[in-house]
Amino acid sequence: MHEEELSDLLERAAAIRRELEMYTAAAVRDARHRGEKWESVAEAAHVSPETARSRWGPGRVNRMLDLHTSGKQPAPTRWRRYQPTRPADSVEIPRGDADSEGAAPVNGLTQALANLLASSGLTIQEVGQSTMLSRSFISRVLSGSRLPTWELVCSLARLFGSDAADLRALFEAAHGMTAPNRQPVGAAIAQLHAAVRGLYLAAGSPTSERIEHLSAKGVSRQQARRVLSGIDVPEWDVMASLVSALGGRPLDFKPLWEAVHYTFLMCDDPRLPEGSAHIVLPGEAP
Repeated sequence: MHEEELSDLLERAAAIRRELEMYTAAAVRDARHRGEKWESVAEAAHVSPETARSRWGPGRVNRMLDLHTSGKQPAPTRWRRYQPTRPADSVEIPRGDADSEGAAPVNGLTQALANLLASSGLTIQEVGQSTMLSRSFISRVLSGSRLPTWELVCSLARLFGSDAADLRALFEAAHGMTAPNRQPVGAAIAQLHAAVRGLYLAAGSPTSERIEHLSAKGVSRQQARRVLSGIDVPEWDVMASLVSALGGRPLDFKPLWEAVHYTFLMCDDPRLPEGSAHIVLPGEAP
């Protein structure tokens, strides 16, 4: 009989608890809309009226329900959990460790989330209140001692005013997931650019001039701007220099870059979808 990890069981219990909290909040809101007094709500919930107002005030309940409804996105399905013997049609993203070249994948995700928190101006307590999670749990997520679920990453990204898609590659690398090899060229390009933007967030969003300096001019400021804006997919040496300048590991990004070029070169119609990035081929000027 397969026994699940305690952390997985506790995470599932936390998810059930959040659903119950949402149900309770919605029930209180409906009761208030019907004209129930706070004293009646407090009596039914076995709390004081002051606690009831603080816990289920209209502003807080609306934020909770809005975040729960809009921020709950499905977990990634195009990636598989890493297996020691991987199928031939998948591309492995190595997990690495803190002593490997560049940052460990989990550090990239947590650093990106920490930087987004700092730029949002929110406190950990406010994040905990909005997500219905404890301050200590949020702190563990932001310190890297606890890996967040994809649902939580989506909720945090929305709360911080960011796009969860930019954190997807960091999330998948942190969880040791692998990707299938074929997808539409537009999707491959979007996936690569999103991964670079996530790394850029983790690095603290340095200026293009700073990136040029960190890369020892392996990436020009114009190239950095064009890649980060989703305009170009550069040659590998430029992409590798950009990834390294942002504190990442080129080894993690090469499968994504190769997927773009492989899909582009092997597709029946080599024309890129309208609005897609420009792919810089070897020997071609950007």
